[in-house]
Amino acid sequence: MNWKLYLDTIRAYRSGASLGDVALMKIAAFQTPNPEVRDQLKGLRGYYPELDLAAMRELPNGTLGREYVRFLDAQGIEPFVFSDEVKARFANRPFAVRYTVTHDFHHVLAGFDAGLAGEAGVVAFTVGQGSFSGKWLLTLQRCIYAVFSPSQIREVSNNMKVGYRMGRQAKLLLGERLEEQLHRPLADVRKDLGIPNPKVAGVRASKESWMMRLFYPSVKPAAIA
Repeated sequence: MNWKLYLDTIRAYRSGASLGDVALMKIAAFQTPNPEVRDQLKGLRGYYPELDLAAMRELPNGTLGREYVRFLDAQGIEPFVFSDEVKARFANRPFAVRYTVTHDFHHVLAGFDAGLAGEAGVVAFTVGQGSFSGKWLLTLQRCIYAVFSPSQIREVSNNMKVGYRMGRQAKLLLGERLEEQLHRPLADVRKDLGIPNPKVAGVRASKESWMMRLFYPSVKPAAIA
């Protein structure tokens, strides 16, 4: 963990920095990519494409871009935006940038909703990809969810197993220029990346959770195509 950057993150949050800046700094403070992942991301240094949500809403149903913006609309959120200062600061640290901007793409491509079980599946997928270090993170997450949402521990455990397996088999999503494939059918993008149909893979939907309602009142688990 980078304590200096962590303190910078706290100061940025308190000073009213954008959520994008804070999220990126937090990931950079807490996560250090392994050398293999870092090498695969060299070609993405300084890569900050902007997304036109209005144009994406006009794409045909079933395309990556249309399903991505459908997911965002269901949650009432928008893609992160970074300040020029943060872009310059992290231009040579593509891991933090790509993880921050592609998190919701992970949801859509792997087929996990935005509920607790869906988030558990995405974390497991990321660990399976080698982007996050250690299975200890999955054990910790399973324990936390078992305490706060025991009614869906089966869904959480299932999605963690499925997500980890999918992540191990798929290409590194952080290394893909997903923003340039928005017009393509979601099924074709999944096939090229080595991601199976979520329903066939066994992805389960999240249940309603008081913890999600408490901490994320605007989030509603959304069905993924």
